[in-house]
Amino acid sequence: MVKVKWTPLARSDVENLFHYYEDISIRFAETIIDEIFKATGYLEMMPELGPKEQVFSHLKRNYRYLVVLRRYKLIYLYENSTCYILMVWDCRNSPEVLRNSIKE
Repeated sequence: MVKVKWTPLARSDVENLFHYYEDISIRFAETIIDEIFKATGYLEMMPELGPKEQVFSHLKRNYRYLVVLRRYKLIYLYENSTCYILMVWDCRNSPEVLRNSIKE
């Protein structure tokens, strides 16, 4: 089993997502967060489960992602027996904004 570490940005993304949806439906907000954390559980067992993120193909490292609830990408990096959760990305946003979000 590999270790999963959340970056401050990823934690902030999850918090913001929860706060956005809690005004609409607390149950839906909890479901989204539960599904995101369930996906990280899969990564503990199979860290290379997600496909490579093509938006970052120009970078040296192999960034990967898992889609959660058909709307969010859990973007992560698997290195040295650790999965680093980098961000939770809303797939409805522009890929260009995503491309510019990580600098190596």
